This record gives sequence, C-alpha cells and structure tokens, in this order.
Amino acid sequence: MEEPKKKKTEFKLTAVDRYNKVIEVIVHECLDCRELVPKVGDCPQCGTAYKHTRTVEDFKTGFLHYIFECNGCPAEERKAQKIIKFTEVVDESRLNIRKNLADDFLKSGGY
Repeated sequence: MEEPKKKKTEFKLTAVDRYNKVIEVIVHECLDCRELVPKVGDCPQCGTAYKHTRTVEDFKTGFLHYIFECNGCPAEERKAQKIIKFTEVVDESRLNIRKNLADDFLKSGGY
C-alpha cells in the first residue's frame, strides 16, 4: 500500500520590513520542528541555506522572533545568523493569558 503524499505547506504573506517597505515573505514548514517559519535565504559566507533553530515570543509586544543559523560554516566560525520578527494583532485579554502562562513557566524553572 502506498503512503499518501505529504501536502507541501508553503504560502506567501505580506509584511513590513524594518525600513517600512512592504515585502512578501514565503512561509514553509520547518523540517525539524514542523513549525511554520519564514524562508530567509542562504549564508553569504558559505552559501548554505539558513536553518531554523528556535522561535521566541515576546509576550509583552506579541512579536515572534524566528532565529536562524548557518549550519554550513564550522561552529567556531559561525557568525551568520538571521532573526526575523513578526507581530500579530493581540487583544489585551489574550496578552494577559499568555503573560500569565509565561510567568508560570518561568517560575517552574523553565527549560
């Protein structure tokens, strides 16, 4: 019996960069964590595609920080890193719930 083909998850979003220019961002599923993350291109030093390492949410601002690192450069020489920041519309009640969850998580010792 054949396995069903996995549907490719990729789409475009319109965003505003730090210079207030409207840009299109391609979002796809990270192969490691299965999270939807933006595509950011290749390392200028070695040409290897950046790898998503983690996502951090700022509970106060609602910004999501997607952190990428080059896996092609040797670890001791790895300088290339990209951080992409997205925001979302957050209502106050949702922000308070997320802040309380974050506080509880940190009080419990975190990671």
